Amino acid sequence: MKNKKIVPILIIALVLLVGGGIAFSMMSNSKPTEETETKKKKTVLEPKNIIELAMRPYVKLYPVSGGNHLNLEIVEVPKEASEVEYELEYQSGTLLQGFQEVLQLDNLPASTQKLLGSQSAGGAITYHEDIKGGSLQLRFIGPENYVLKQDWKYFENVDKETEFSSKDAKFQIESEDLAINRLLLIYNTPGVPAGLEKELASDAYSITSSSPIDGIGTVIIRANDEGELMMMGYDGSSWVELDSTVEGKVVTAKDVALMELYIVVK
Repeated sequence: MKNKKIVPILIIALVLLVGGGIAFSMMSNSKPTEETETKKKKTVLEPKNIIELAMRPYVKLYPVSGGNHLNLEIVEVPKEASEVEYELEYQSGTLLQGFQEVLQLDNLPASTQKLLGSQSAGGAITYHEDIKGGSLQLRFIGPENYVLKQDWKYFENVDKETEFSSKDAKFQIESEDLAINRLLLIYNTPGVPAGLEKELASDAYSITSSSPIDGIGTVIIRANDEGELMMMGYDGSSWVELDSTVEGKVVTAKDVALMELYIVVK
């Protein structure tokens, strides 16, 4: 008799246990789903470098005398934007450093100067050393947001070197006159100044310093495609066609004036 009474009790308990487990499973599954959806929304990344080259802004990035600061300057913005959220990352020794901020674009050029280092709450400053270069991401906010991300390379020219190259190795410059420049920076600027009527065939490369750049040198740029190519330079106020030779995708301009920006066009 006892066994007959126990069996129904066990069946009821089993039903309750299974039913409770199913309910708990449904509840537990629904909550993570909501959290997962939220996380997915937060981690969606906007595509970079997709707007046409002609509509990209002209941006300058250059070192300040002393080597402890960088200047970021938004010079021209063909595609309307009211502000830019920027994030600059760089390699300092074996560590990755960086900073981010918002820059208003009410009046152009818009610029800001940032410390290559850190400052404690008490005001003590630690300067970062052995800086190699990094990347600069720019998120322009306007009627239609867009994101650009380009590389830059930093040189502390203590050995008075005369040959330099971009981070992607597609731009090279050689000049004895660059030996006197203590700090140099090569940046794949996302866009170019207005007035260039030809089709762009390579990235634009700027070379800046903490002191004026002057003299002559040889510039080599690897274009995106082969074709009828030539190199152009921007001297700070106007575009200059440079006497250059072409071999496949490689365009070389020898004994040309040192300028702030170079690019290959078709």
